[in-house]
Amino acid sequence: MGKTETEDRDDEIESIRMSLGSHLEELRRRVFYSIIGIIACFIFCWIVKLQLLEIVKRPHGIAMDKLGLSTELQVLSYQEGFYSYMKLCFVTSVFLTYPFIIYQIWRFVSVGLYQKEKKYLLSFFPVSYVAFVIGGLFGYFLLIPYGLQFLISILGPEIQPIITMQQYVSFVFLLTVALGLVFQLPLIMLLLSKIGFITPEKFKAWRKYSILIMFIISAIITPPDPFTQTMTAAPMILLYEIGILVARPTRKGFLTMGTIVGGGLIAFASAYFYFTHKRWEMNLLNTNSGIQFTYPENNEWKKVSKNANFRNGVTLKTVEEKKAALHTETGLSIGMDTDTELYFIDPWNIELKTGQVFFSVNESKAPVEVSTPNGKIRMKEGAFNIQKRAYDTVVTAVKGEATLFVEGEEKRLLEGRQQKLSVGGEPVDVDEIILWSEGIQD
Repeated sequence: MGKTETEDRDDEIESIRMSLGSHLEELRRRVFYSIIGIIACFIFCWIVKLQLLEIVKRPHGIAMDKLGLSTELQVLSYQEGFYSYMKLCFVTSVFLTYPFIIYQIWRFVSVGLYQKEKKYLLSFFPVSYVAFVIGGLFGYFLLIPYGLQFLISILGPEIQPIITMQQYVSFVFLLTVALGLVFQLPLIMLLLSKIGFITPEKFKAWRKYSILIMFIISAIITPPDPFTQTMTAAPMILLYEIGILVARPTRKGFLTMGTIVGGGLIAFASAYFYFTHKRWEMNLLNTNSGIQFTYPENNEWKKVSKNANFRNGVTLKTVEEKKAALHTETGLSIGMDTDTELYFIDPWNIELKTGQVFFSVNESKAPVEVSTPNGKIRMKEGAFNIQKRAYDTVVTAVKGEATLFVEGEEKRLLEGRQQKLSVGGEPVDVDEIILWSEGIQD
């Protein structure tokens, strides 16, 4: 009589059975190869660490640019930068050598698997790596920039954030690695279902408990705010439903998936619109007709109506050699001279691009800051005139006091005083200096 399938499997395992010492020797070899790979990759990452940091900083730059804040990271101690670069290079090297490490794991465990199990794992590992990369990219391009924008925006205009290099690097890698692992969920569920360890019906029965666990996990791995936690938990819930669907495809499952995806997209779009547009809208009251507006995403100038609502990022300018006046609900009145252009980062942060402006600040709940190429002016309450000229900016405190920031220095501008802001010194007649110096040489 021929051998049964079970006996064939036993013979297969027996033919490749290794002693305990051989197993330990093989494990030591695979661990050694993995460590050597990580070290070699770490050395390369250390050489290009500045370029790596620029790549990692990109989500931070996107968020800070949208809020009109500095994109630079800070360090609070001498050693913080060194340790941050060490962490940056180590995590990056582990990420890059992940396929090589998976290969070493495969070489170690494959000797004890049946042919059917080898087939499953050979399919699982490549797809697992792709899912890990997709999860990391989801965090890098979506979750991190929008999450940072939300976290900074809720501070309000009176608080200036100080983002340290160590905090940011840890935050980025925690979320990207966590999301990379989370995106393995459908594959793990499919694998467990294929080997008969957990049935798809069990996954369906555990759905409500799984959602609770997902929100708990997202609360642990993300900052303590509901927006970022929801953005982390939402893809986990979606991936859980995908896992159920791939384990046992059904028409009802596809309908459930469509409902979850549609509802999630609507909720995300609503939250993004509120926190990036509606929450910082600027209402203009009794505006005259001599103003046009545009946004960065288009170059079309349109005329401003008498009463108008604008979101942050709007640019206003006077037209047709006219002067203009406008008032906002934040307690700010603005008089714009001819050929004047203002860019509103938000209702309390304004950039004077060209021309002359008269600001009247009346009990604003936050200081109004006006940026110019020559410095920044902070006004709490009073009346101030700011004129941008070719090489400098002239600030006059008609009523109240202002704080001036130029070339790293902070100065007070008292009521009834005028201050000229200039970067790089005063303009001079260079030809006259050259002529004078040539006269000495003769």
